[in-house]
Amino acid sequence: MTTGNSTNRMKYLGVEMLRKDAIKSSKPEVGLFRGLRERSDGKGVDAKNIKLILLGTKGKENDLMALNLAVFNVLSIKMMYSDTKELIVFKNNDVDQGKAIELLEVALEEFQKEKRMVDNDPEIVDIKTFENVPKEFFAPQKNADVGNNYGYGVGGGMYGGGGGTYQGNNNSDWKKKQEEREAEKERQEKLRQTPSTIKRTSELPSLKVLNAIKKKVAAIASGEYDNALVDPDPTDTVEEKKTAVK
Repeated sequence: MTTGNSTNRMKYLGVEMLRKDAIKSSKPEVGLFRGLRERSDGKGVDAKNIKLILLGTKGKENDLMALNLAVFNVLSIKMMYSDTKELIVFKNNDVDQGKAIELLEVALEEFQKEKRMVDNDPEIVDIKTFENVPKEFFAPQKNADVGNNYGYGVGGGMYGGGGGTYQGNNNSDWKKKQEEREAEKERQEKLRQTPSTIKRTSELPSLKVLNAIKKKVAAIASGEYDNALVDPDPTDTVEEKKTAVK
């Protein structure tokens, strides 16, 4: 991950974070790497150091998302330098997470050496220096019919990863179809719960027919029922000949 000269310097560094208590339906937080910070929470003997990772999006360089590393794990790191792209995926264990933070610390040192930090804060990476940034690291477009799959929380002081999220899918046709499906589902449920009257169109079977049915059912239950097969075409007198296959 050497970025010591202009030809090999890192073009972008993106990070995907996932909550440690995430379930299958949980969505990751995705952004361009903007730095690491430590902050003290509380005072005196009760004070705790909180380590944060700063993320941002291309197109909204003034917005920051700060995620508490005690709450979030590094899921993957995506980078590009020269013409080489790399994707590193990390497991949810102490060894892999330690390597992920170590890699980000080295990257931060290199950005600082290359003077790629914002003017008013040497701890924050200036992502205006990033090139060839993939679309997933851009801020979602509010007017787009279909946005990306990620929700971004913004705001400088959100220690612990709070803040609002924006979902880019505003497709009115999809909403209309969803409403129609819900209405039809409700209608079908009402029909299932509503009693209906069934009317017989034919006459009741005679007592003789009922007794005959009763006997057949009893014979079937006892295993004594024997049904004679009727020849469908009595006029067909052709005998079937079977030829042995050698």
